[in-house]
Amino acid sequence: MSNEQLLTAARGALRDAVDFSFHTQQPDGHWVAEVSADITFTAQYIMFKYAMGFDLGDAGALQQWLLQDQKQDGSWALAPKHPGNISTSTEAYLALKILGLGLDHPAMLRARKWIVGNGGVAKSRFFTRFFLATFGLIPWTAIPQMPAELIMMPASSPLNIYTLSSWARSTLIPILIVRHHEPVYALPNGCSPQNDFLDELWIDPSDKNVPFAPPLTQLIKERDAVQFGFTAADKLLAMLGGLKKFPLRKRARKLCIQWLLSHQEEAGDWAGFFPPMHGSVWALLLEGFPPDHKRIVLGMESIERLAITDSRGKRIAPTVSPVWDTALMMSALCDAGMGNEARVQQAVDWVKDRQLLGPQGDWRIYSPNEQAGGWSFEYHNTFYPDVDDTAVIVMALIKHDPHFIGSECISSAVTWILGMQAPNGGFGAFDYDNNSLWLHKIPFSDMDSLCDPCSADITGRVLECWGFLLSHKKGFWDRQLAHQVGVSSERAIAWLLQEQEPMGAWWGRWGNNYNYGTGNVLRGFTDFASTHYRVRESVARALTWFESVQNTDGGWGEDLLSYTYPEMAGRGTSTAAQTAWALLSLQPYHPHCYPAIEKGIRWLIDNQLVNAENDQGKSWSTALYTATGFPKVLYLGYPYYHHFFPIVALSKYVKAEQEGRLETIHLPPRTIDLLSRPSLLLMVIGSRGDVQALLNVAKFVTTIHSQRVRIATHPCHQDVVEKAGMEFYSVGGKPAEFAQVFTENPNILRSLFTGDLSSMRDRFRKMIDRYWCSSFDNQLQTEFEKKEKGLDHRPFIADAIVANTPTLVHVHCAEKLQVPLLLASIQPTVPTSAFPHAFILTKPSFGVDVVWNHLSYNVVELMYVPCSCLEMFSPLMQS
Repeated sequence: MSNEQLLTAARGALRDAVDFSFHTQQPDGHWVAEVSADITFTAQYIMFKYAMGFDLGDAGALQQWLLQDQKQDGSWALAPKHPGNISTSTEAYLALKILGLGLDHPAMLRARKWIVGNGGVAKSRFFTRFFLATFGLIPWTAIPQMPAELIMMPASSPLNIYTLSSWARSTLIPILIVRHHEPVYALPNGCSPQNDFLDELWIDPSDKNVPFAPPLTQLIKERDAVQFGFTAADKLLAMLGGLKKFPLRKRARKLCIQWLLSHQEEAGDWAGFFPPMHGSVWALLLEGFPPDHKRIVLGMESIERLAITDSRGKRIAPTVSPVWDTALMMSALCDAGMGNEARVQQAVDWVKDRQLLGPQGDWRIYSPNEQAGGWSFEYHNTFYPDVDDTAVIVMALIKHDPHFIGSECISSAVTWILGMQAPNGGFGAFDYDNNSLWLHKIPFSDMDSLCDPCSADITGRVLECWGFLLSHKKGFWDRQLAHQVGVSSERAIAWLLQEQEPMGAWWGRWGNNYNYGTGNVLRGFTDFASTHYRVRESVARALTWFESVQNTDGGWGEDLLSYTYPEMAGRGTSTAAQTAWALLSLQPYHPHCYPAIEKGIRWLIDNQLVNAENDQGKSWSTALYTATGFPKVLYLGYPYYHHFFPIVALSKYVKAEQEGRLETIHLPPRTIDLLSRPSLLLMVIGSRGDVQALLNVAKFVTTIHSQRVRIATHPCHQDVVEKAGMEFYSVGGKPAEFAQVFTENPNILRSLFTGDLSSMRDRFRKMIDRYWCSSFDNQLQTEFEKKEKGLDHRPFIADAIVANTPTLVHVHCAEKLQVPLLLASIQPTVPTSAFPHAFILTKPSFGVDVVWNHLSYNVVELMYVPCSCLEMFSPLMQS
């Protein structure tokens, strides 16, 4: 396929994808697609409604869904094409048995064989055990203690409900109530605390009190003090009856219920996803709320809103993603040039109306910022705005209207995100500095998900947003806020650089996996790589990794097993989402015709599918999950991931190809040689002897290494420099003027009154200004350079700097340009107590250990370079 054919095909694919987007838009302007997950949410829904005596309704449709999701080996997996999972399979088996599916059914026979063959119920995770205990299928003594008094711990204590992540907090608090009551509900065979309804799934059903935590002796041998402490505390709490009869329990239960009621949304939801909704209704019922109570009715309605019924059966989605889907679709359509469409404006209005500016929000407990302004993921979730959503929406709104950058909406959002940055420089998703990973040692934490630590993918997204804002050229933006964003960017960059894996990638917390994390970071680095040397090095390593894992078909993919087996990083079946993530990572750093990019674009074009429902536009397969809830525990399928990211990748390719269509200019070999030569800047202050010393350096690098050399020094040395065949740049000043200041009896106090000190400061300021300009300026080149050397159209930007120490500004120029610096001098200025600095304007004292002599070197810095940063020296630097 030729470049012209590839461009035509890319345009067509982009047009079809945009058509699909508008056809799937909701009437009020937003987008939302079903969030897919494993069957545990549907199974727990069945168990809960059966235990509470609620009508299951479409039992046949529920059974149909569970059966169609079963693997050929009899198990149920966490995601498509993923190995079977013991906990998921156990919950599915119990739900099907509750629905009345016979033990002799082929699906049940296969499931039973697989579960027993993989260790049986005893190998299941905490939450599965917890649900089984509520039916008497596992004794409550086999469940870790969960004292309700945790709700009473102050926010200042190391362990309290707010040191937990938002999802763990909102799920755990209702579970504290259930654990207190330890209910046992009836099954089809009756109600019993030793129910044998699932005995066929046990290897040894006579002993179901399987310990959940390792023995204390083992933890001592492993020297795991934290887990030992938690496990010992759990055993002590069990000996004390779980504190059920202690005087504080009644107060603790009351506080739990108050917390649940205060965190219920007006529509009935809790935290926007199934576990807190399910658990909160359950807790309220156990505490005596009748089924027809308004809170219970609203809570059940929120659960039922997660139910989806179609030809495949009835299932429960873990959550809904309308704000996330709409934000990313808006952004993609703006990139595709559709920002002026009325339908996009409708989506913009829908999103803006959902900014959270109210007093709610658990983030307020620890965040140093009081300004609200974020957006949440779901329809109804005012307590947990999402940093990731908010960063995407900020960029999308400004893409739609560049002048919106100065709005209060953007200002509030940016201020809120700034307040969510952890002290280490990273960002989590919902909580501020929620990095207490030692909490994962708690006995009931077998999912490693009690915290919301800083992640590379979230931090990369925020950095992308910061770079987008800082490089924005239209509209007015508050300077103080811009400064804060700049400082935040530097902190985020520093954190990301230390998180990079040895192979060059970043681990992805919220998307699968190294592909997602690395892609977000590379896009975040886009606007900073040109000014940060370490970022450029980091980017080069990451790009090399990305290219090394490109599949032979041209696409990219990564199996979810990479969370378990890191050696699988970047390896897996190509998907549209992961191919687009890789392309969007390569595109800012390579031309559109780069082979890896063209192969990826071809993959997107070749694998686009016709909309099977109504033939309106085209999209890509959504069969494989590419999102992560909790690594190794919960994976999610966001269908639109396979749609809006390819739109952006195709848009950037088409735009780059069109902009890159310039007439080819054939340059003479000599010109090409000049353009490709590195540029070395020599900074010299002082006499002809100082210049001559560095002229020898200049001759060496031009002769041996063919580098272009510019010497920036006093105008009196111009002839010497140009006769040697070097470029000259005048920085002003005369060596004689400085020498005159050093009289036979110099006196620093007298120099203040005579003006000698002021005169020298002024001269140094001007020279410092010109030294900085010499590192990139061409406006002050001499006629000799322009006419004789033909350099009038040749830009000069220093790739390295060599300087003698009195120039003072060398380190600042090198730091600003992010280039190497070499100090060279025939008389090095090294702080010493033997004699003072030459510019100190005092009578030299050559005694031994004279304190003033040593201090004089620091004093010179204060006298002649009074500014703390180079930006203050010259307006040119700010431009």
